[in-house]
Amino acid sequence: MENQIFDAQMERLKLVICKHTATDLADFFGVPESAVSAAVRRGKMPSSWLVILMRVKNVHPEWILTGKGPCLMTLRPEPSRYETDVKVTTRKADEEALRRLPSHMLAEELVRRIAVSQGHAFCSECLGNQP
Repeated sequence: MENQIFDAQMERLKLVICKHTATDLADFFGVPESAVSAAVRRGKMPSSWLVILMRVKNVHPEWILTGKGPCLMTLRPEPSRYETDVKVTTRKADEEALRRLPSHMLAEELVRRIAVSQGHAFCSECLGNQP
């Protein structure tokens, strides 16, 4: 079953980047072809690939992993013309902090949040099925 899940993830990945061979994937992600082969052999998509897809193609990582939700991430709304100076300063500081975080930390947090949300959905489904 895990193989089917990974295969579906890879199909969604190939769909959004229009790359189908291991060589194409390696070029897109900037990794050796052996890294693509290793990911396929393990049946696990590297979290760094999800970060690259999110940053380069605006693809929602949860959609790649689960096939649920929107494919593309929604853009943040324009800041209000009426933002206070404090809100502008806080927002800019938050954005700068995110820019400075290493990709692997963002990827780990992203995967953690997806796992938590899937766990909540799973628990909700189980509770809904109880008599």
